[in-house]
Amino acid sequence: MPDSKEPSLEDLLKRHLALRAAVAKDPRYRADAYAFVCEGVEYTCNKLGERRDISGRELVDGLCDLALERFGFLAARVLQHWGVRATEDLGEIVFTLVEYGLLGKSARDSKADFAGVLDLQRALRERYRMDDPSED
Repeated sequence: MPDSKEPSLEDLLKRHLALRAAVAKDPRYRADAYAFVCEGVEYTCNKLGERRDISGRELVDGLCDLALERFGFLAARVLQHWGVRATEDLGEIVFTLVEYGLLGKSARDSKADFAGVLDLQRALRERYRMDDPSED
C-alpha cells in the first residue's frame, strides 16, 4: 500500500517546481492535467490494493474513474478544457511526468501503451450514464 506519511514542505516544493517545468516543456496540457495524472496514479494504486507497476490500460481506467468521481457528468469537458482529448494525451502527460521525476516507469513501459486504449470522451459519457442513480 502507498505510504500514508504526509509529504514535507520540501517535497511539495519539488513537486510544484517539477510540475511547472513539465507544463513549460509541453504546454499543450494545463497544469491541472499534470497534477490530476499524478493523483490518478496514486488513486489507481489504492484502488488496485497494491503499489506496483500499473499498465497503461489500468491507469486509463483509474483516471476515468477518478474524473467521474471528481467531476461527474462534466468529466469529459474538464479533461477537454485541460487539453486531454484522447488516451494518447494521457500517455504524453505520463511520460513528461516520468522525465521530470514525478512518476517512475519500467523498461517495458512506452507511450504506445496508451494508444487507442479507448475513446476517452465516449467512455466518460457512457460510464457516467451507467453510474447515474437518477436513471434508476
